[in-house]
Amino acid sequence: MKLIRKYWLLLLATVIVLPSIWPLFRSDFFRMHDWTHVARLVELDLALKAGQIPPRWAPDFGWGHGMPLFHFYNPLPYYAAEILYLIKLPAVWAIKTVFALNFLFGFYFMYLWAKTFWGKYGALVAATAFTYLPYRAVDFYVRGALGELTAMTFLPLLFYALKKKKLILTALAWTAVFLSHNVIALFSLFFIPLYLLFNLKLWKKFLLISLLTFGLSAFFILPAFFEKDLTVVNSLTGGFFHYSFHFIYLRQLVSRAWAYGGSILGPFDDISFQLGWPHLILALSAVRLWRRLTYFWLALAAAIFMMTFHSQFIWDRLPILALAQFPWRLLAFAATFVAFFSGSLFNWFKNKLIALVLIVLIIALNWQYFRPEKFSPVNDYYYTDRQRIANEMSGVLTDYLPKNYSDFPTATGGKTPLELWSDIISLLSWLGLLVYAVKFYRTRA
Repeated sequence: MKLIRKYWLLLLATVIVLPSIWPLFRSDFFRMHDWTHVARLVELDLALKAGQIPPRWAPDFGWGHGMPLFHFYNPLPYYAAEILYLIKLPAVWAIKTVFALNFLFGFYFMYLWAKTFWGKYGALVAATAFTYLPYRAVDFYVRGALGELTAMTFLPLLFYALKKKKLILTALAWTAVFLSHNVIALFSLFFIPLYLLFNLKLWKKFLLISLLTFGLSAFFILPAFFEKDLTVVNSLTGGFFHYSFHFIYLRQLVSRAWAYGGSILGPFDDISFQLGWPHLILALSAVRLWRRLTYFWLALAAAIFMMTFHSQFIWDRLPILALAQFPWRLLAFAATFVAFFSGSLFNWFKNKLIALVLIVLIIALNWQYFRPEKFSPVNDYYYTDRQRIANEMSGVLTDYLPKNYSDFPTATGGKTPLELWSDIISLLSWLGLLVYAVKFYRTRA
């Protein structure tokens, strides 16, 4: 009983989360839009064992010529998987575990954040709502967007840290977002400063938070931004991938239609962009608290507006937004805010039974989305053989092929001056943070 009392939240989170990730416990796997995760992990492992710190070069992509994959593609989920892979967990199970941990940590982070507003019961409802967001199911079971899923997982932690005015935790959470997904990180550069407009006392701390976040993630964000033109990545912002083809219609936010296809021009996409009916209904109670929640309502409205074609004039005037490709990626923020609002009913009611009923209803009404289209043998898509990666996976992932291989000395164990200075900045930042942490805990002991 003592153990249950001590670890009740972990036990409850596990029980609530399990139905959302049950397919991960099968011996087979399923194809997603992006089925390159195991190959990426294998390549990261090879880069580390070749002495690349941080790893940047994937030696077998580019049909065996190599590709600076981790130079540009956010590495954090694969760092986590690499830890498991190093202790001899098979690559596919390492990736499965990282997907599962996203849901467990997402539940916990939303619980922490929502508890500061709605109390324990409201936090449990909000955490369940976050876990069972249809867009989380889209990111996992349809798109296989591990990086975006991971970045979204850290958003509640980021807002919790801001709420509690925890400088170090805020910087770490924001760094995690930057190292998980470029586009979510780009969008955060709007939402986080906007938050500070409603919390002006945080501005001095925000400058320190920004500097620390920049320092901790410099090894990745500086080369990724300034050297991207050395690759073919800009070809992925035109044609089908141009943002103008992927605005959504408001009715799609409430449509329960579900499919495993892709995004197309117009309102008839073969993929769901819904916010979730249970989530929206529960979020209505937060309307009465609009004065207290002004920022979050404005942020939600801004996210929704920027997903629609009405906002194209803004996208047209900010060329950097073209890198986002799909405006509906703002659902990562919009859905997070709606899930957070889902616990607001408990601003007035502190009833355990009501919380239990709502948790069950949220799961029951959304569980149908948390399943793959079909299962496949692991070796069909998630192979670790280097020759197959070079011959087959290279054609799937061509995003960061170099225009000129001589621009990337990483391939032969070197670094560009920018990479070297970026690594030094990050190393000093992490060492400084470590020294601060040691001193802090010594004073607390």
